[in-house]
Amino acid sequence: MLTKTLLSCLLAVELGCGNVSGSSPGLSHAVASFDCGPADGPATGIMLADEPFSPARPPFPYVRVTILRSVTELAGRSFHIGDEAGAWYDRGPSSADEASAGTIQIDTVDADLTIHGVLDLRFPSRRVLTGFSAEWRQSNVTCG
Repeated sequence: MLTKTLLSCLLAVELGCGNVSGSSPGLSHAVASFDCGPADGPATGIMLADEPFSPARPPFPYVRVTILRSVTELAGRSFHIGDEAGAWYDRGPSSADEASAGTIQIDTVDADLTIHGVLDLRFPSRRVLTGFSAEWRQSNVTCG
Protein backbone atom coordinates (compact mmCIF):
# COMPACT_ATOMS: atom_id res chain seq x y z
CA MET A 1 0.00 0.00 0.00
CA LEU A 2 1.38 3.40 -0.97
CA THR A 3 1.69 5.97 1.76
CA LYS A 4 0.08 9.39 1.48
CA THR A 5 3.53 11.00 1.20
CA LEU A 6 4.53 8.71 -1.65
CA LEU A 7 1.25 9.37 -3.44
CA SER A 8 1.77 13.12 -3.04
CA CYS A 9 5.29 12.90 -4.41
CA LEU A 10 4.15 10.77 -7.34
CA LEU A 11 1.43 13.32 -8.08
CA ALA A 12 3.95 16.13 -7.81
CA VAL A 13 6.37 14.31 -10.11
CA GLU A 14 3.63 13.78 -12.63
CA LEU A 15 2.69 17.45 -12.45
CA GLY A 16 6.32 18.57 -12.56
CA CYS A 17 7.86 18.08 -9.12
CA GLY A 18 10.51 20.69 -8.60
CA ASN A 19 9.23 22.63 -11.58
CA VAL A 20 9.19 26.36 -11.16
CA SER A 21 7.69 28.23 -14.09
CA GLY A 22 9.25 31.52 -15.09
CA SER A 23 12.87 32.43 -14.48
CA SER A 24 13.23 30.84 -11.04
CA PRO A 25 15.52 28.37 -9.29
CA GLY A 26 14.63 24.75 -8.53
CA LEU A 27 14.04 25.41 -4.80
CA SER A 28 15.83 22.24 -3.66
CA HIS A 29 16.66 23.55 -0.14
CA ALA A 30 13.97 24.11 2.51
CA VAL A 31 13.80 25.12 6.17
CA ALA A 32 10.90 25.65 8.58
CA SER A 33 10.58 27.52 11.85
CA PHE A 34 8.16 29.04 14.34
CA ASP A 35 6.55 32.27 13.21
CA CYS A 36 3.92 34.67 14.58
CA GLY A 37 0.43 34.90 13.16
CA PRO A 38 -2.27 37.54 13.60
CA ALA A 39 -2.93 38.57 17.20
CA ASP A 40 0.41 36.93 18.02
CA GLY A 41 -0.98 33.43 17.53
CA PRO A 42 1.32 30.57 16.53
CA ALA A 43 2.28 30.13 12.89
CA THR A 44 4.78 28.06 10.92
CA GLY A 45 7.13 29.57 8.37
CA ILE A 46 8.63 27.58 5.49
CA MET A 47 11.30 28.93 3.12
CA LEU A 48 12.56 27.29 -0.07
CA ALA A 49 15.58 28.31 -2.15
CA ASP A 50 18.01 26.93 -4.70
CA GLU A 51 21.00 27.53 -2.41
CA PRO A 52 21.51 26.39 1.22
CA PHE A 53 20.28 28.77 3.91
CA SER A 54 22.82 30.66 6.02
CA PRO A 55 22.01 31.78 9.57
CA ALA A 56 22.35 35.45 8.55
CA ARG A 57 19.77 35.62 5.73
CA PRO A 58 18.13 33.49 3.06
CA PRO A 59 19.69 33.37 -0.40
CA PHE A 60 17.75 35.29 -3.05
CA PRO A 61 15.52 34.41 -4.74
CA TYR A 62 13.43 32.30 -2.38
CA VAL A 63 9.82 31.41 -1.63
CA ARG A 64 8.47 31.94 1.86
CA VAL A 65 5.22 30.54 3.18
CA THR A 66 3.41 31.29 6.42
CA ILE A 67 0.78 28.86 7.68
CA LEU A 68 -1.34 30.20 10.54
CA ARG A 69 -1.05 27.00 12.57
CA SER A 70 1.49 25.50 14.94
CA VAL A 71 3.77 22.85 13.41
CA THR A 72 2.00 20.22 15.56
CA GLU A 73 -1.28 20.95 13.71
CA LEU A 74 -0.03 20.60 10.11
CA ALA A 75 0.28 16.91 9.26
CA GLY A 76 -2.27 15.53 6.82
CA ARG A 77 -3.81 18.90 5.99
CA SER A 78 -3.94 21.33 3.07
CA PHE A 79 -3.93 25.10 3.46
CA HIS A 80 -5.18 27.55 0.84
CA ILE A 81 -3.60 30.93 0.18
CA GLY A 82 -5.77 33.63 1.71
CA ASP A 83 -7.54 31.35 4.19
CA GLU A 84 -4.93 30.07 6.64
CA ALA A 85 -1.75 30.74 4.67
CA GLY A 86 0.18 33.30 2.67
CA ALA A 87 3.17 33.03 0.34
CA TRP A 88 5.72 35.40 -1.21
CA TYR A 89 8.37 35.08 -3.90
CA ASP A 90 11.31 37.22 -2.73
CA ARG A 91 13.58 38.29 -5.60
CA GLY A 92 15.77 40.63 -3.53
CA PRO A 93 15.94 42.65 -0.29
CA SER A 94 13.01 44.89 -1.27
CA SER A 95 11.33 43.03 -4.11
CA ALA A 96 8.63 40.42 -3.48
CA ASP A 97 5.50 39.10 -5.20
CA GLU A 98 2.59 37.89 -3.09
CA ALA A 99 0.86 34.67 -4.14
CA SER A 100 -2.62 35.26 -5.56
CA ALA A 101 -3.74 31.64 -5.17
CA GLY A 102 -2.44 28.21 -4.32
CA THR A 103 -2.28 25.36 -1.88
CA ILE A 104 0.25 24.09 0.63
CA GLN A 105 -0.27 20.38 1.26
CA ILE A 106 1.47 19.01 4.35
CA ASP A 107 1.76 15.24 4.21
CA THR A 108 3.78 14.48 7.34
CA VAL A 109 5.72 16.11 10.15
CA ASP A 110 8.52 13.93 11.55
CA ALA A 111 9.43 13.61 15.24
CA ASP A 112 12.29 16.10 14.63
CA LEU A 113 9.66 18.47 13.10
CA THR A 114 10.88 18.10 9.51
CA ILE A 115 7.88 19.01 7.35
CA HIS A 116 7.15 17.09 4.11
CA GLY A 117 4.67 18.35 1.55
CA VAL A 118 3.87 19.91 -1.81
CA LEU A 119 3.48 23.58 -2.78
CA ASP A 120 1.34 24.72 -5.69
CA LEU A 121 1.49 28.53 -5.70
CA ARG A 122 0.54 31.16 -8.25
CA PHE A 123 2.40 34.46 -8.29
CA PRO A 124 1.88 37.31 -10.80
CA SER A 125 5.05 36.30 -12.68
CA ARG A 126 5.25 32.53 -12.15
CA ARG A 127 3.77 29.33 -10.82
CA VAL A 128 5.69 27.33 -8.23
CA LEU A 129 4.91 23.61 -8.07
CA THR A 130 7.31 21.51 -6.01
CA GLY A 131 7.59 18.87 -3.35
CA PHE A 132 9.68 19.72 -0.29
CA SER A 133 11.17 18.45 2.96
CA ALA A 134 11.79 21.41 5.27
CA GLU A 135 14.24 20.85 8.11
CA TRP A 136 13.08 22.48 11.37
CA ARG A 137 15.27 25.27 12.71
CA GLN A 138 14.81 26.84 16.10
CA SER A 139 14.04 30.54 15.86
CA ASN A 140 14.40 33.42 18.28
CA VAL A 141 11.06 34.88 17.21
CA THR A 142 9.03 36.21 20.14
CA CYS A 143 5.43 37.13 19.48
CA GLY A 144 3.77 39.99 21.28
